Amino acid sequence: MSMDVRDLEVFLALAKHLNFSHAGEEVHLSQPSVSVRIHRLEDELQARLFEQIGKKIVLTEAGRILEPYARRVVAALDDSRQAIDEYRGLEQGSLRIGASTTPGIYVVPRIIGIFRRQYPKIAIRLGINNTRHVEEGIINNEFDLGFVGGHLIGNEIDMLSWRTDELVLIVPPGHPLARRRHIQPCDLEKETFITREPGSATRAVVEKYLQMPNLPPEASLELGNPEAVKLAVKDGLGIAFLSRFAIEMELKAKSLAVLKIPRLDINRELKIIYRKGRHLSRAAIAFIETAQRLQ
Repeated sequence: MSMDVRDLEVFLALAKHLNFSHAGEEVHLSQPSVSVRIHRLEDELQARLFEQIGKKIVLTEAGRILEPYARRVVAALDDSRQAIDEYRGLEQGSLRIGASTTPGIYVVPRIIGIFRRQYPKIAIRLGINNTRHVEEGIINNEFDLGFVGGHLIGNEIDMLSWRTDELVLIVPPGHPLARRRHIQPCDLEKETFITREPGSATRAVVEKYLQMPNLPPEASLELGNPEAVKLAVKDGLGIAFLSRFAIEMELKAKSLAVLKIPRLDINRELKIIYRKGRHLSRAAIAFIETAQRLQ
């Protein structure tokens, strides 16, 4: 049997999306080409890997058995490429960086700028999503490194402490609470809270603190990124907890205000993550070192 690694990559994309069009977009193939490669792989293995149930595509038992082995084969090939890049040094190569929304928008681009000035021939791709999706991307070998605001899933990931992030409660400058020097948790009971989407580490940390006694408010508006949250707060739709990294410009411009509540300090450790057991290339190590120097 002569198995094509590219066929395994296509198989993993289809196992992930369970949709031929979306799988084709990920691996840059047409839908018919995806079908051809899957059928070829099934012929080689003499087993059906997917089946149609109604309008849905699902993995067969054979497909579920193949998936972890295929992932290891593809990951090993990727690691070998990185090892060769390391042999060639930092004159060429690539890095795939995943970042959750807060570090991805407000911190990681600065690291990339510093890194590119030192290593201009290293190609970098940055993907931004919530923490859960970044961790899944690390596990599935879609990213070499991840920068996240928490740890939500699995034990297949190694983590390095990176930076401390403070989450603060923001309101528009004209909000009645913005003019008060002393605010108690009970003052928030009638406020509309705006939160991030499920899977966001910011949301997970805030929910942990909102479950404390005397902090009963529940979100009535859910938005998918911090920029949307800031705009909603400015428009008077509610108040929100956000990273201080996300509001530096607004605080300077005095377009948002921060409320201080006694004994409510919400801090979290931002993490650098990578797949457990992964061979880190010289470029990845250099990028980590650049990130850790940034203050």
